[in-house]
Amino acid sequence: MVIGITMIKIVPDHEKASYDALREIEGVKEIYHLFGEFDFFVILNVLDQAKLKSLLEEIRSERFVLDTWSLLVSKEESHSNFGMAFSQSKELAMS
Repeated sequence: MVIGITMIKIVPDHEKASYDALREIEGVKEIYHLFGEFDFFVILNVLDQAKLKSLLEEIRSERFVLDTWSLLVSKEESHSNFGMAFSQSKELAMS
């Protein structure tokens, strides 16, 4: 499974219609309404990165979507060496 996060900017006064449309898209797991530069914070969950790319393209093509800002979420255990490398570099810097 691949988890993605995207923030979405919507045409003003079309947030409700966009929210309803987003809820119907397969792979959209959670939608949070924001106050600020972006209107929605959306959590996506799909089988692989190709499906994530396709899902993001579908979201970007929605009628009232002006802009998106997306991230791919990585599980901590997939970067177990990163933590060790970071702690080793910190030890070297302190010595």
